[in-house]
Amino acid sequence: AAVVMTRDYDTTLSMNERWAIADSANPDFLISLHLNSSSKDSIRGVSTYYRYPGFRPLTQFVLNRLLETGLAEFGNVGSFNFTLNAPTEFPNCLVEVAFLSNRDDGREIRDPLFQKRVAEKIVAGIKDWLASLSQ
Repeated sequence: AAVVMTRDYDTTLSMNERWAIADSANPDFLISLHLNSSSKDSIRGVSTYYRYPGFRPLTQFVLNRLLETGLAEFGNVGSFNFTLNAPTEFPNCLVEVAFLSNRDDGREIRDPLFQKRVAEKIVAGIKDWLASLSQ
């Protein structure tokens, strides 16, 4: 399976540019990765977001696996109005990995081993979701 990245280095892309890349790739599904932030440094955890109820299972499977990293649960949020959650042509999931504004989450985010675990857990969540489709 091919992975299409909208960017592979720290640069700014507009939502229209991100959407154009995703749309032209005609993906089977889309995972949008982000790092969260809050004005309260005590807020922490991982969360997943979807717009349409039919895409909730993907986001829940991904969240369940990400919780295995030891991150606190910030939640699984529906009806989320984000450009990359809007397409109905393919399932999609927004992942807010952790909070940059939280000292403990921030330390984890900078750890390359943690980053690898996050990637592995997202893949495991996708595999769980795919397996559930064939049941």
